[in-house]
Formats: sequence, C-alpha cells, structure tokens
Amino acid sequence: MKGAIKTVFLVLLVLMALQNFPHAEGSGGEKEIIDRVVAIVQDKALLQSDIDMEYRQLLMQMQKTSLPPDEEKAKRREILDGLVAHLLMTVQAEKLGIEITEDKLDSEVERILEDNMRAIGGSDAFNLELQKAGMTLDQLKAQWREKIKANRLIERLKYQEGLMDVSVSEDAIKEYYRKHYNEFEKRPRTVFLAQILIFNKAEKSAEEISMAKINRISEILAKGGDFEETAKAFSEGPSAKYGGSLGFMKLDDLDNPRFVDAVRKLTVGEISGPVVTEHGVHIIKLEEISGDEVRLRHILVKMETDKEATREMAEGLRQDILNGADFGEMAKAYSEDWSTRDAGGDIGEIPVSQLPGFFMDSIKDLKAGDIAELIEEEKGFRIIRVTGWTEERPFNLDEARDRIRDIMQQESFMKKFDEYVESLKDLYYVDIKSESGL
Repeated sequence: MKGAIKTVFLVLLVLMALQNFPHAEGSGGEKEIIDRVVAIVQDKALLQSDIDMEYRQLLMQMQKTSLPPDEEKAKRREILDGLVAHLLMTVQAEKLGIEITEDKLDSEVERILEDNMRAIGGSDAFNLELQKAGMTLDQLKAQWREKIKANRLIERLKYQEGLMDVSVSEDAIKEYYRKHYNEFEKRPRTVFLAQILIFNKAEKSAEEISMAKINRISEILAKGGDFEETAKAFSEGPSAKYGGSLGFMKLDDLDNPRFVDAVRKLTVGEISGPVVTEHGVHIIKLEEISGDEVRLRHILVKMETDKEATREMAEGLRQDILNGADFGEMAKAYSEDWSTRDAGGDIGEIPVSQLPGFFMDSIKDLKAGDIAELIEEEKGFRIIRVTGWTEERPFNLDEARDRIRDIMQQESFMKKFDEYVESLKDLYYVDIKSESGL
C-alpha cells in the first residue's frame, strides 16, 4: 500500500487520539472535547491533538510506551516543525492551483476503508471502535479524505518545484565511500542455497470430496447466489468473515501461479471455475481493476492432506539426488516453489541471521554441494542444497554504491526541502504558540 496514511494502524491511531483528548462537562452535562491551537499557518490551525496523535504513532513505531521528558520534548518539537512544514506546503500547493480529482480521492478513501476494516477484524469490529470513539463513518472518511488530499498536493508540489530533482555523481559516491568506509556495517555472513519445495499432497478421496463441495457452491452462484454471502456461509479460508474479500493486491506479489493465472483470465465481475492450489480449491471473483492492482474475493474449500505419504515422496527425491540425480533438473520437475523452480531451485544468497533457527541447525555443518536432511514445515517439506558460504567482511564500493546514492540523495533532498520551507515562511503568516505541552 502506498503512503503512511494506509498503514493498518491508522484506524487505531485516529481512535486513540479521539479517546484520549481531555474532556470537560458542557452546560448541559454533556462532555465536550477540549483542544488547543499550537500554531497558525496562514488560515490553517495546527492543534495539540495533531501533535499528540503523531507522537503516539511515533511511540508505536519505536515499540515504546513513553520517552524520557527531555527526549519527549525534542520529539514533540520535531513533530511540530514537521506539521508546520506540511501546512506551508499545502498552502503553497493550493496557491499554485495544484488539484487532485475528486474521483481519485473517493476511490482511495474507499480502498483504505476496506483495507483497515479487514485489518481491524471486519466491519462489525470496525464499527464498534467507531462507536467507542463517538465518531461516525462519514466523519472518519472526511478525516482520511483531507489527509490524503494534503499528502497528494504536497507530492505534486515537490515534483513541480523540482525538490525531487537530486542527482549524485560517481565521484561524489567514491568520495563518500572513502570518508565513511569505517562507519559502514559489515557485510554479514551469508549462505547460497537451492531448494525443492514439496507441499503436502491430498489423498485422492479428500480431493474428490473437496471438488464435490466446490461444485455445489458453484451451482449456488450460478443460480444467482450472492458471492459475499456465499463466501461467509461456505468458505473455509480466513477471509470468510469478510465475505471472501482479499482487498486490493498486485498479482505479481503472489507466489501462486495457478491462482494468478486464473485471475488473469477473468473480466471484472466474472467468477472462475475451480482452481486448485496448495491451500485447497478456490472459486475467485474479480471485482475491480485499479492500475496494477486488482480487488478480489474468493471462496476456499480445504483438502485433507497425507503428510506421511508426502514425506515418503520427498525423501525419495532426496535419495535420488544423493545417488546422482541432478538437483537442478529435479527442482524443475518437482519443486512447487514457482519463483525458483525454473532456475533449478536456486534461491541465491541469504544472510545467515535471517534464517530460522531450525533451518540453520539443518545446514550449519554442511559444505558447498552437500544436501541437508529433509526439512519438515507445516505446509510440506524442503530438500535443501548448500551451494556456498561467504564470511562477514566490509562492503566493497560496488556493493555499497546504491546505498550511498540513496543516503546522498536523501541528504540533498532534505537540504532543498528545508530551504524551500524556510522560503515559504517569508511568504505566509506563521505563528507558533507557546511550547507548553509539547
């Protein structure tokens, strides 16, 4: 998902902010929210609640519940400065006539709403949190809409004003590397691996039972049954409670060729026939296409698997390799890791620190060319071949070049951005109130 506004924590953050405002009794006994203006930028007000919400989000990102007083004050000041800059950029974008179409805003709000409903546990849980906060769906959508609009205006302003036009020469990269060589982290110890992935196989009788179930569901849909309600009633996947909704996704991000191939054959509104994957049998509905993303629903019927029969099959393949069969050819023929099978199972280089403990235990004593004992996982088995190791060492220039370029471009952008914001302070009225409470 694009932009911080789409984080799955956004709903919770908005609600936390609302629930934690200080309150006072109104003249009729009702509670009124008390807030304070901490800054004025032209005709726009920045509230204490805006600072509080950003600070809570920062704590969540840092996985902390509080900071020492001096550090909290500094962070709150950084947040204030950032939000003032945000308002200045918004004012300038509006003055320059930069516009965002209403249709795009509406579409993005609806997409965020669906993503967050799923993340928080469905529409019922979502609406319950809204009720706790004393907030309506329209109010929340209006907040999102304003935030999205401001962010999109600023993005366009950055490009229009050339703030994103930053480049770094090769000589500058080399000079940075020489000066900061000793500050770089070490290149970690890594291992080169190849694998054959075998998913647990369904018994023939189980497959027949699952296909019979999915065919009955297909008949319900063919007779006009509502897909969402049918999914809630019959789907055995985790998305059932959402009516089978998978939200928006990029098909290229899915490592499931059979599922992806079925979606690519659909037109909007069309429903697929049965699609068998390692998860079971699916019926898929394509609901919308937006750019390079699609919005899908599916109904899943799981299949009972025979793990011991799968183990015997996988161990048989492993023994064939130990007896001389070519690993790459066996991977092309049998591996169900679609992202590596055509490359002979080659996974490539992986930092040792990223491997699960049980996985590392199975390969730690192997040399290049060795085959590990069969690795069992919940969904099946892996046959692993170690193709090489590299020890920890400093990064060379070629390996560090892209990272250095990113660092230098970011530094250059921030310099241009800060200078631009300072220039806007000369154009527009800015009044920052007392720092009390920051």
